[in-house]
Amino acid sequence: MKLFDNENSDVDYRHIDVLDGIRAFSILIVMWLHIWEQNWLMPIINTPSLSFLRINSINIDWLPRTGYMMVNMLILLSGFCLYLPYARHTIYGEPMPSVKIFCRKRIARIIPSYVFCVLAIFIYNIITGGYTSPDYSMNGDSLFMWKDLLTRLTFTFTLLPDIGMHTLLNGALWTVALEVHFYIIFPFLSKAFTKKPVITYTAMTLISFIYIFWVNGQDEIIYKMHYLPSYLGVYANGFMGALIFTGMTKSIKRNKYAAIFSTIISISCLYGYFLMMYFLGNSQYSTKWQTHYRYHLSLLFLIFAISTAYSVPFYRKIFSNRAAVFISTISFNLYMWHQFIGGALKKHRIPYWSGDTEPNQLGDKPWMWKHFILSIVVSVIIAALTTYLIEKPASKLILRKREKKLDKK
Repeated sequence: MKLFDNENSDVDYRHIDVLDGIRAFSILIVMWLHIWEQNWLMPIINTPSLSFLRINSINIDWLPRTGYMMVNMLILLSGFCLYLPYARHTIYGEPMPSVKIFCRKRIARIIPSYVFCVLAIFIYNIITGGYTSPDYSMNGDSLFMWKDLLTRLTFTFTLLPDIGMHTLLNGALWTVALEVHFYIIFPFLSKAFTKKPVITYTAMTLISFIYIFWVNGQDEIIYKMHYLPSYLGVYANGFMGALIFTGMTKSIKRNKYAAIFSTIISISCLYGYFLMMYFLGNSQYSTKWQTHYRYHLSLLFLIFAISTAYSVPFYRKIFSNRAAVFISTISFNLYMWHQFIGGALKKHRIPYWSGDTEPNQLGDKPWMWKHFILSIVVSVIIAALTTYLIEKPASKLILRKREKKLDKK
C-alpha cells in the first residue's frame, strides 16, 4: 500500500470514495445505540496490562450513548451529495440537473424499500397482536392502528406527537420523513443556492437558528427539535461543502504535504467530536444541547469529510474499503430495520431468556453478547436482501420507464 499518492494527482470530484465509509461508520454508530438500548452491553474493556500507566480500563460507552448525534452526519452527507451535481454545474460547467430526474431518482431510492418496511412491520404487529395487546397504551383506540399506518405511508407522522409517542411502526423512520420533507423544497433551494450561494446559505442557517431558539423554549421539544427547520443549517453546510470541495478539486492538487496536513485535520476533527460528545454527556439539558450545537457539529463533520478526502492513502482506505462500500450500499435499509429487529428479538426472547426480569437488567453478559451479535447479523442480512431484491430491482424498473419514454421521443 502506498504511503502517498503520486505528486499532483487530482481528487476525483465525481465519486468521493471516503464518503462511503463515513456513511457506513455513521450508520453503524446509530445502530450500536439502538441495539445497546436493548441489551445494555457496555463497551468497557479491562486493561490490567496497562495498569503501570494507571489505565485500568478503556471506556467508550460515550460512543453508543451519543450515537443519535451521528444522524447529523447522515443529514450533512445527504445535503452534500444532493447538491454535488449543482456544484459541478457551477465549477465545471456541467449541465444543470433536471428536477424531474431528481424526483424520479429520489422516488426510486426511497419509496420501494420504505413502503416494504412499513407494511412488513405493520403486518408483523397485526399477526403478533401488537395493537390489541393489554400492555399497549393505545389498545382501546380502534382507529389508531390505521392512523399509524396512513401517516407513515404519507410521511406525516412526525407532525403528530401522539403518533410518534405510541407508534409500533419503527420510531427510527422519522429521519426518512425528514428527508422527504426536504426533497420537496430541494429544487427551489438548489436553484436559489446556485444563483446566490451566500444569501441562500445565510437565509437557511438564519431560519434554522431562529427556529432552534424558539423551540428550545417550547413544550414537547423532543418532537419539535426534529422538524425540518431545525436541520436547515445542517443542509446548508452540506450545500456549501459540496461547492467548496468541487472548487478545491479544480484548483488544488493532492500531494504528500497536503495529504499529511489533511490527515492531521481529519484526526483533529475526530478528537473534536469526542470532546463535543463528552460535553453532551455531561450536560444537564442534553436535548437543548443537541439543537444548540447541531450546526456547529455539522460544520465539524464537514471539515472532517473534506480533509479525509485529501488525506494519505492508507488513512483513506479506512473509509473506502470493500466492507465500507458494502455497508454504505445497504445503509438505507440497515438504518430502517436495525432498531425494529433488535427490539423484536428481545421481545420474542431470542436469544432465549427465562423469568420475568429482562436479562440486561440482571447483567447477563452471555445473553447481552448473543443479542448484540445476533441483532447485527440479522439486521445486515435483512438490509442486504431488501437492498438487492427490492430496492435495486424496483429502482431500475422506475428509472427504465423514464429511459423508454425518452427513446420513444
